[in-house]
Amino acid sequence: MISFLKKIPFIKRLGVKVKFACEYYKDCDFFVRNYSHSKEEINKIGYNVLLITHSLEKGMASENPRIFGKKKIADLLSLLNSYIEKGGNVDDYAFVTGVNAVRSYVLFFNNMNWSLEKSDEIYNFLTKFKEVEEIQVGSYVIEKQEIIPTVKYNDVISTRHSVRKFKNKRLSNSDILQAVESALLTPTACNRQMVHINYVKDEKLSKKVISMCQGFSGFDIDSINLFIITFDVNANYFVGERNQGWLNVGLVSMNFVNALHSIGIGSCFNQFGSTFKEEEEIKELLQIPKNERIGVLISTGYYEDEVTVLHSPRKKATDIYRVIG
Repeated sequence: MISFLKKIPFIKRLGVKVKFACEYYKDCDFFVRNYSHSKEEINKIGYNVLLITHSLEKGMASENPRIFGKKKIADLLSLLNSYIEKGGNVDDYAFVTGVNAVRSYVLFFNNMNWSLEKSDEIYNFLTKFKEVEEIQVGSYVIEKQEIIPTVKYNDVISTRHSVRKFKNKRLSNSDILQAVESALLTPTACNRQMVHINYVKDEKLSKKVISMCQGFSGFDIDSINLFIITFDVNANYFVGERNQGWLNVGLVSMNFVNALHSIGIGSCFNQFGSTFKEEEEIKELLQIPKNERIGVLISTGYYEDEVTVLHSPRKKATDIYRVIG
């Protein structure tokens, strides 16, 4: 009887809807429990520091600046103090960036001959943390010729292909870090840099994860260097950013594989299509923080002397390009 009911189109659609609804509910619940306003925790405070810092930087980059940021600078001071009270370190990236945002804000106001509100509070804060490392925060002007690349981007991406077999060799740490440093230059939402690149170096763990996921048929599993790209939901600020992490993962991952390609390392994206429960099992296996989501898996390895790739014909530019208005 049950097998008969499952064949009825309406029942089949209902079953699919229930399955989808359960997964979307788990996504929603995860977001609400972990986004930046769910609970005051040091990691979330750090992301809010970066968010305000980016906003102040945009104010300092204005061509016709007006007095700005009174509330933001007050909020920033409060967040930075809370960061330390909750056990943060003065050399943590978020704290160093925030302190230098305050320094740049004060310098900008002084250069504009504007008066600072609550200047005593601001100067007392800067005196208290005067030993914090100095880094550049704010804006600066560069000449056009300095930002025009000498290499055409198409020369890089047109030679990259998805590869499913590599040299049976572990990637060197120096090569990985070179690609990661390139990926760090990716624009991310308000410079919050919520994406993490996780290298599953242990071959047994790597094969275990591969066995738990889809999309690895046709691969030489023994030659894969596996990366798992995640994003931290603590960085998301409001409901409109519920999909922001997936976008940021895509941007960072694309720059990462292009950087790998530029130094002789092939790659292939493996779509992460697991259920929420399966994702939690993988995170627990790899000890990935609970507040992160898995965006994509990337198989990589050094190119062999001869590489078999797919033609994978592309649409014409006119097939995807639209002029609106």
